[in-house]
Amino acid sequence: MDERKADVMKRIREYGIIKDPQWLERPDELVPLWVMLEAFLELINRLNPPNQPFD
Repeated sequence: MDERKADVMKRIREYGIIKDPQWLERPDELVPLWVMLEAFLELINRLNPPNQPFD
């Protein structure tokens, strides 16, 4: 694994974006769409938490 991929995987583990160890251990394999969508939804929830007032 090259340095760029290692850095990305390290940051994903630190932030807890993808929790499934199956995908964290194999960064060179293609992941299903649901894994990517789950990661995007996790990011959206962290940036804009639900049940929080707008002001």
